[in-house]
Amino acid sequence: MSALAGLLGVLLVAAAPAEAAPTSAATASAGTSPRERESAAIEAELARGLAELRLTDIPSCGGDEDDEDADTTCPEGKAKEAPAPYMATVRVVRAELLSLDGSYGGIITDAAEHQAVASVEVRVGSPARDNGGIFGQDGAQVRFLVPLKPAAGLTRKKLWLAMDQAYRAAAVTYALKQAILARLAGDPPPPDLGPPPETIPRIAPRPPGAEQPFDRVALRELVGELSRRFAQHPEVDNGDVYFQVLRTEITTITSEGVILREHQERAVLSVVADTRAADGMHLDHGRAIHFQAVPKVDDALRERGRILVDRVLGELVEVARAPMIDEDYDGPVLFVGAAAPQLLASTVATQAIGKPAPLSEGGRLRDLEPQWQDDLGKSVMPDFVDLIDDPREEGGFGRYTYDAEGFLGAPVTLVRRGRLEELLMTREPNKHRSESNGHARVSPVLMTGTAISNLRLESRARGRSRALLERELLRRAREDGYEYAYTVEELRDGGILGPVPREGATTYGASRKVNLPVPALVYRIEPGGKRTLVRGAVLAPASMRILRRIRAVGDRRNVEPMRFPVGPAGGFVSETGMDGILSFTVDAQVTSPDLLLDGLEILVERGEHERLPTLVHPLRDPSWKGE
Repeated sequence: MSALAGLLGVLLVAAAPAEAAPTSAATASAGTSPRERESAAIEAELARGLAELRLTDIPSCGGDEDDEDADTTCPEGKAKEAPAPYMATVRVVRAELLSLDGSYGGIITDAAEHQAVASVEVRVGSPARDNGGIFGQDGAQVRFLVPLKPAAGLTRKKLWLAMDQAYRAAAVTYALKQAILARLAGDPPPPDLGPPPETIPRIAPRPPGAEQPFDRVALRELVGELSRRFAQHPEVDNGDVYFQVLRTEITTITSEGVILREHQERAVLSVVADTRAADGMHLDHGRAIHFQAVPKVDDALRERGRILVDRVLGELVEVARAPMIDEDYDGPVLFVGAAAPQLLASTVATQAIGKPAPLSEGGRLRDLEPQWQDDLGKSVMPDFVDLIDDPREEGGFGRYTYDAEGFLGAPVTLVRRGRLEELLMTREPNKHRSESNGHARVSPVLMTGTAISNLRLESRARGRSRALLERELLRRAREDGYEYAYTVEELRDGGILGPVPREGATTYGASRKVNLPVPALVYRIEPGGKRTLVRGAVLAPASMRILRRIRAVGDRRNVEPMRFPVGPAGGFVSETGMDGILSFTVDAQVTSPDLLLDGLEILVERGEHERLPTLVHPLRDPSWKGE
């Protein structure tokens, strides 16, 4: 799939923090610039739509009166009722894209593009009960193209048609929801929408220098130069060096008066490669350097790039040579370095979300509800652990001022002394919490949802050195009947690499379980200090109770910037690949010491591998003379 397939399909690169400078409502609507005039036109059309959009003949709870199979479970007097809209939200994104892909010194992709698209979402009924929360239709948006440059008249015309379509769809969904709720026993669900921000943000014009050109020629030369280093690693079958840039301006306008404009510049330099082991196992590996501004192409960047290429290729060769793990294992596992934050980003980032279970024809889909919602007030981690998410953290990669709904991002202590105290909330209430705490995020493809910002694990217990942690690891392993144990140094980053290329390594789903990424670098540790890199290890799905089994922490602070999609399906376990690494994601950061956990299950990957190619790789052919 092309990385420039468009905002309506796949965008490319994306977001940085939104800094808001408040202005008065009069200034925002005065029409002093094309952007302000366009914003004023959108506000006016939203107000007109809420005042005048009405339907008198919606389908009977999703069916037709003349249809014998039509749904007849609508409450009496409700079948024809079309509620009025009470809120609407428009988001407009204008983006400048650059995609560079180099391999073995050649440039495969050098593409730049400008794109502009918008979405509108209409809510009907009331905040107590509206059309939201239906599986497959929750938060449904109608998308429409807008001009590359702000143009009030054209944008308002496009919005007029899209808003009509969004209202009709919302009215039908509302009727369907009413029918579902009428069939369900038990207590009624919580309200569908919480209160708006106390202070309504209205954002000043874009900052100076927002359209400063970047040096495309220098970036292309950098990609070609770095990709030539693949020739020094003939044991690697394929590889690419990517540099991607996305500049976006995302404007959010609501019928409640919010005007939020975020100017974002993100870039990524990544290396991905794959090869086959002697037994045919298809292996891949990748790393990335994430930026929140386009870096200058200088000697320092070139050196960082060279180190990145050589590290990825060197580690991939080592993994290909490594022996297979020889048996399943159920015991203590030590997560060190990047693997510790990645573990939290695969669990807490998706399970500490306050979004309630969606409704379907058969009732609530509880398996889709984040696990920690049932654990508020309970022990979810050891009593020496605190867990904080802070959008305001100075220098944090996930820093922002206003969230996607106009709320100030607020620090949230999720876990205090091991007890779950809070969840990450948007305006969508659950049975425990009714208000937002500023954790709604929006990606450049205009997908909105809950996400962490700067997640930090703090320990009240004294951290141990890596050597002491490994000693404790082996002691606990012996108690479980093993003379060895495993240390995971890195989990596979599907945000860079996409789906795992082997069916046998794909973790299986299970009810109320969390699927964990495949380990990228895992070592077998034995008494006496012997360390052996192994391959073929898979982490079995686990419940969130595994975080209660943190037995010890390290004395090193591991800080990992990350990019992943919003919502319960996001987190580090997601597999966007380079086609979506910047467009489908938001910026986040996870900080954690090394973590020693008990009771994790490591499985031997069992799958058939393809035969090696008949012809030898050209770079391994002794007769090859090179360029």
